[in-house]
Amino acid sequence: MALPFEKQQVADISGMTTEVVHRLNESSRRMKTIEQRIDHLEQQIQTLEETAITQMDDIRVNLERIVAKVGGVAERLTGIENELLRINKELGKTAAKSEMKQLETYIDIMNPIKSKFITKGELERTLDERIKKHA
Repeated sequence: MALPFEKQQVADISGMTTEVVHRLNESSRRMKTIEQRIDHLEQQIQTLEETAITQMDDIRVNLERIVAKVGGVAERLTGIENELLRINKELGKTAAKSEMKQLETYIDIMNPIKSKFITKGELERTLDERIKKHA
């Protein structure tokens, strides 16, 4: 004959076993949910890393282009500066405006079309005539 406490003990063991199984199932479900969340987060992190790498590559390429353009602009500026120096040297060799006016005046004075020249004979005759008038 079984003792009454033995039935209670069997019922307690059965209830405890059911409770342990229930808790194990709940823990398994929670762990599966956590694993799924971790997998999802890992996928998001991987996507973010790939996006960041792609953007960094794009930025690197754009920076290289910018550096190349800046280098080209620097070369062009150096060329322009050299050309300006050459032009300034050439301008230093040219005549100033006042010198050009002076040359123009000399040319106007010596222009045979505008100027009236007299011959030696005409000068001597004119001088002789004046001397005779005053004498």
